[in-house]
Amino acid sequence: MGAVRVPSPRGAFRVWQRNVTIFRKYWKSIMFPNFIEPLLYLAALGLGLGAFIQQGGINGQSYIHYIAPGLLASNAMFAASFESTFNTFVKFEINKIYDAIITTPINVEDVVAGEYLWAGTRAALYGTAFLVVLTILGFAFGEPLITSLWAVLIPPMLLVIGVMFSVMGTLFTSLIRRIDFYAYYFTLVVTPLFLFSGIFFPVEEFPAPVPQIAWFTPLYHAVNVCRELATGPSSAVLVDVAWILAFTLALALVPVQIMRRRMIG
Repeated sequence: MGAVRVPSPRGAFRVWQRNVTIFRKYWKSIMFPNFIEPLLYLAALGLGLGAFIQQGGINGQSYIHYIAPGLLASNAMFAASFESTFNTFVKFEINKIYDAIITTPINVEDVVAGEYLWAGTRAALYGTAFLVVLTILGFAFGEPLITSLWAVLIPPMLLVIGVMFSVMGTLFTSLIRRIDFYAYYFTLVVTPLFLFSGIFFPVEEFPAPVPQIAWFTPLYHAVNVCRELATGPSSAVLVDVAWILAFTLALALVPVQIMRRRMIG
């Protein structure tokens, strides 16, 4: 079976480049649903529900200002999760694209690393497009939704956040044999993260142990980072960034090992 090797930057780049080439042909139709969905949440909850939130909003912010940065993080999560689940499964189990790739000098480790990078890139693209829309809407409202110059760091952070969720999605993909099992992943993992990671309300207001559990979940820290960068960061954001990096690095090799066993073992 052989030991897991360190991915080759050149090999991972070639896998990433293949995905970019395909994406360039279909990006308009592919991006539209992921681009519109957070706008619907922003309109329905930020403007609709926000009109009923008491004056002063949350933490001194209006409700739409509060949820907008969190939706950036969730957009990255959904983009990377979809890419590393359904799309990866099709390439892996149905079209056997990975089997064809590893007949070249590119190995399994390169394939998985390249897919991590591509899912992160896709998350950053979607999130950055949404960030531009938030900026434009802020000017249209006469009250900016993004109020800090530190927001220029949001796109690279969305790349890192996308890689993190790609690692999670690829791990689940490496363990399943049927595509319909993704109903469990999105219902029991992605949806609870979306609802209980501080996008729509401060989880700290919940009784214990909800805030403590939320602290150990990935989207909670991604939301904190985006919100801090959008409004002006404090030193606490460094803890969130460190958590994201540590979680990603700790988990990244596990899908590689399982995929290698399934493809070569």
